[in-house]
Amino acid sequence: MQMKVNVKSVSGKKHRISTVTVPYSRDTLSVRELIEETVSYCVGEYNKRLESSELLSALLPTEIEDRAAQGKVAFQTNYGETHADIEKARADAVEAFSDGVAAIFADDRRLEDPEEILDLTQIGSLTFIKLVMLAGRMW
Repeated sequence: MQMKVNVKSVSGKKHRISTVTVPYSRDTLSVRELIEETVSYCVGEYNKRLESSELLSALLPTEIEDRAAQGKVAFQTNYGETHADIEKARADAVEAFSDGVAAIFADDRRLEDPEEILDLTQIGSLTFIKLVMLAGRMW
C-alpha cells in the first residue's frame, strides 16, 4: 500500500512541509512498524541519491515552484560520501518517538503508543513532525 506522508521540520529556519509517497508492506501496521518502514524507505532513497552521479541536471518550472513552496530550491544531490545505516536510523527514529522528540499524527490524532495497531486504509494522511526543545528555564 502506498500512502502520502507529510514530513515537517520546525527546527531552525527550515519551517517547511514536504509530501513523500511511501510504500508500506501491509495495510495494518503497529506505530513502531510504521516508523521503521518509513525510515527504511527514506534512508534507501537517500542512499540511492548518494550513489547516483548526475553530470547535468535541470529543474522544470513546476519543480522550482514546488521546491520554493517547501522552502528550498536545490537539486536532489547529496554532497557527502557516507551512506546512512538503515538499522541505526530505524532504532534512532523509534527512540525519538518514544522520547517525545518526534510526533506522528494520523489525520488529526496524535499517535502516542508505539504498539498501537493502525489500519492504513482508514487514515487519510500521516504527518511526521520533528520537535525541538525550548531554550531557557520554565518556572
